Amino acid sequence: MSRTLEPTLLSLLPTYSQDLPQPLLELASSLLTQSRHSAGALRAEEEVARTYACAHIACERLKITLDLPPIQPRPPVPPRIYKRLYTHLNNVLPANAVGRSGRVRTPSSKLREAGTLGSDQRIPSRGTPTKEESLAKFRSPTALRVNSTPTKSASKPPPIPAKRKAGGSISALPAWVRPTIQFMCKELDEERIGRVVLAGMQTIATPHGKRTKDEWANEHLTPLLAAVYFLVSSQVYVLEQGKDLDDPQYARMRKSILNVIGRAQENVSVTGMDEDELWIGWSDIKSRDVDGAVAKVVENGWQEEEWFAGIKHMVKTKNTDVDSEDEGMEDDNDGQFSGKLHIQRGDTMLQSKWDMTDKKREEYGAWKNEMMRRIQEVENSQTYKLDIHAAA
Repeated sequence: MSRTLEPTLLSLLPTYSQDLPQPLLELASSLLTQSRHSAGALRAEEEVARTYACAHIACERLKITLDLPPIQPRPPVPPRIYKRLYTHLNNVLPANAVGRSGRVRTPSSKLREAGTLGSDQRIPSRGTPTKEESLAKFRSPTALRVNSTPTKSASKPPPIPAKRKAGGSISALPAWVRPTIQFMCKELDEERIGRVVLAGMQTIATPHGKRTKDEWANEHLTPLLAAVYFLVSSQVYVLEQGKDLDDPQYARMRKSILNVIGRAQENVSVTGMDEDELWIGWSDIKSRDVDGAVAKVVENGWQEEEWFAGIKHMVKTKNTDVDSEDEGMEDDNDGQFSGKLHIQRGDTMLQSKWDMTDKKREEYGAWKNEMMRRIQEVENSQTYKLDIHAAA
């Protein structure tokens, strides 16, 4: 059974207060397996939602039998793509598909087999959880350890040497991540998304300022960065253009990201760090690595978190002022992105006097308003003179 099926089903049934029924888990797993045979070839944007669609279909088919609460789908792909995928899978997957047990046994069928449920008797509804059961998952680990013996964690993230960023502080993210994001945003002319891309990397790879326990994320930081950048930029494209990415646009965007990230090691450096220390955790990637990383991000639901939801607000409140590449990329530890980080590029001079700070924005706004007022006065004066001349 896929590890992502259970959290996917829980996201579809957010009000379900008990353990998921085994028949539902088995049916979702069975549908997912059969979909790979019946609908093996899917588009890249559809493949990332395969697991979600199979879980959704399983919920729909068993919602009456298992007395499930209202289903609240939030697919990981745009509605038009998901509707097409859901309809296709629902048609090709057999309606009588069941789990490994061969059939779905419900509480009512078990009672009827035991002879304890008459035809005029109603099936008892799920019991309401007690106050202790409801609050158990919110209790702190300290409170839980009062009546239990603490145990060591079964799995720990692989030890990774601490990396110094410019300024000497310790950062959970590798030192190359921030300047590489800067370089990608600058080269692809997307400076405004740098803060969202960095927030995505911090949320996935270093939640709460510590390295994640997810082994895949720790071992695939470079394709993860490419995938996060791709998902953010593609979401911006969809929101601004009002249409989904087609296959040619998908390929062009992926090629551009690969091209820029492939030149990062030649153009990015951090003052005070040697090359061997800087590029710890870096790996060369290809198209299939980006596709696999995108699928992994969507499969784990990482793009459903707060960092990704902010893209819509960013696009909605878009203005002509572009944040400087150093501003906004704040580290969780000290709240400041060091000025010693820089990109070695022969065709630019990154000087602080050209940074667009909040104070400079205010000064520019005041200057602009004053200029517009003067222009309006001149235009009004000319209009008045023309009126007098015409009257004469």
